[in-house]
Amino acid sequence: MTENASAVGAPGLPLVVIVGSTGTGKSALSLDIAERLAASGQPCEIVNADAMQLYRGMDVGTAKLTMPERRGIRHHLLDTLDVTDEATVSNYQREARSAITGVLARGAVPILVGGSGLYVSSVVYDFRFPGTDPVLRERLEADLTSQGPGAMYARLKSVDPQAALRIGASNGRSWCVPWKWSS
Repeated sequence: MTENASAVGAPGLPLVVIVGSTGTGKSALSLDIAERLAASGQPCEIVNADAMQLYRGMDVGTAKLTMPERRGIRHHLLDTLDVTDEATVSNYQREARSAITGVLARGAVPILVGGSGLYVSSVVYDFRFPGTDPVLRERLEADLTSQGPGAMYARLKSVDPQAALRIGASNGRSWCVPWKWSS
């Protein structure tokens, strides 16, 4: 248990963070902690930090708790997206921080639980995500399709050699992130 990181806000109540791989007992541990704290008079609510559990219908293979398995403890950010929706860290960060702010406002301890390390880090640490330009991204993805990965990688190298080195020649989707391009 740690005191709230400044990125999350609301000093005073702790933010409990439980992170690990699927099937390691994170959910059971979070429920046990929530029940013990509730027994001592401190209510808790659980905030999902597993990217796959954001999706409705993605229950098999994600170890998503059913309603009865949640033991009556309020859970946030489960089943919030359709399988056709794109999950992004920046959207998750905003939604999770909002959920945590609400939990704290109710005087409860938020328990952030999941296996998506970047999602957890985006909430706990002061990560800032640049805006995106959907029109530019669409153009870059079309260029990737029409010109091929070799030409696009060469283009990225000419615009941002450090990003090209860091991303690598085989990650075409990452080359299409608009903030990497000056035009």
